[in-house]
Amino acid sequence: EGVKELSDEIDLLKKQNEVLEKKISKFEKNTSTSSLASNQSIPSLFQNYPNPFKQNTDIKFYLPEEINKAELLIFNMNGIHIKTLPIITKGNSSITILGNELQPGMYFYSLIVDGKEIDTKRMILTE
Repeated sequence: EGVKELSDEIDLLKKQNEVLEKKISKFEKNTSTSSLASNQSIPSLFQNYPNPFKQNTDIKFYLPEEINKAELLIFNMNGIHIKTLPIITKGNSSITILGNELQPGMYFYSLIVDGKEIDTKRMILTE
């Protein structure tokens, strides 16, 4: 009797997991940079993925063709500037942050375009 109950519960959890995986997949498709910024004329910065991360994370952004200079600045929680990453590509693109380049902790990253801060997001590097 107990084994049957556990088996039924496992089947229910598998079905719930399938539903959640479909929802996650749909969400990821709807929030990709191509769907969020494909026809924009303003720069955009997106949340890094995965977040938190252990090894690597990707930071996606959109830059219109008419911009002159763009860079991604990384700061620690004390507001100390850690790293500057120049951005050369325009349109929808991304930069990969390697976890071994930073100490575990929380960081902020800002997109700077033609000297103006566009947006700032938070990322967490775990051990």
